[in-house]
Amino acid sequence: MKKMFVFDYDGTYYRNNEELQNNIKLMNNARKKGHLLVIATGRSYVSFMKEVEKFNIDYDYLILSSGALIIDKNEHIIGSYMMDLNLVKGVNKLLEPYHASLQSQMYIDEFMNSEILSQLNQVIKMTYTFNKGDICYEIQQSVNTYTHDEFKTYVVAGTSYDYVEIISSKTNKAVAILDLLKHIQEDYTIVAAGDSENDVEMLIEFDGYLMNNHDPKLDTYRLRIVDSIESIVKKEI
Repeated sequence: MKKMFVFDYDGTYYRNNEELQNNIKLMNNARKKGHLLVIATGRSYVSFMKEVEKFNIDYDYLILSSGALIIDKNEHIIGSYMMDLNLVKGVNKLLEPYHASLQSQMYIDEFMNSEILSQLNQVIKMTYTFNKGDICYEIQQSVNTYTHDEFKTYVVAGTSYDYVEIISSKTNKAVAILDLLKHIQEDYTIVAAGDSENDVEMLIEFDGYLMNNHDPKLDTYRLRIVDSIESIVKKEI
């Protein structure tokens, strides 16, 4: 059966330039055999397109903003999950006491980003960059409680900073993959891989691979661990 490879980007498909170029060659060969490549990333459209241009990345579909936006290679929207703007404004105010540790913030629409909320008519994701520490997990709990779980909050651990990602609780990467399968209307075996909290749902749903450089907090999920995309491709094809 044909396979749909669904890979997170940062820390999974891209860990360094040399490995990325090898992964691109591997997946271009796999695509020639009829398999699909889907990049499922927390990055926005604006952010990921910069990576595409910089590294000449090929793909069949994109799952962006941790599942809030699904597009094909021609940039046609397959699925989009909007956030309630009143709740977005409320969360923005809720986080004001944490601004001393805040490095940056961004509000994300389908094809546009802005640091100023009022410049957007709709929002699919909110993202905040904080100094490393437990503050992000406190924020995670506060946001989920405030929105009565209408929003889903992820903490993505970085090297120098931690990132708080907030999207509609109606979606995640696993939901987006299921949406994509319905759209394609063909049978594919899903092969997923990731390294961070916003990958957990798809790794559990599709018995995916956890990269060996993963966030240690994910060890509790007892997912199967792999050392590289190359190892996955060699095993699955």
